[in-house]
Amino acid sequence: MGLMTVWTKLQSAWAAESELARLGEEELQGLARDVGIPADRLVQLASSKGADELPLLMQALGLSPEKVACSYPAVMRDMTVVCSGCKVAAQCRQAIASGWAPVVPRYCPNADTIKALLAEA
Repeated sequence: MGLMTVWTKLQSAWAAESELARLGEEELQGLARDVGIPADRLVQLASSKGADELPLLMQALGLSPEKVACSYPAVMRDMTVVCSGCKVAAQCRQAIASGWAPVVPRYCPNADTIKALLAEA
């Protein structure tokens, strides 16, 4: 990932955090309800790097993130939420980059969902 990409992602995360911080408690709760996650998790998602590894992992395993998002939007949303809070994201990113994506489901918190999607594909 290049420096400009990292900088752009950081700016986007800062903007999202800033927008959420300007919301009143009632508006924040409403937004969280609209997207189907708790407000504290929404704030956490806005301040995290996001789930950059998820689409890369899915593609490496033969799944189309776009097709999954279109066919199962709630599943994709839930997987993204889980991925964004993952404690082994660096390990995942390294495995994907080195061509070892098939071992990621051994420790991925989305492993069961990914396996189900692969079985259906």
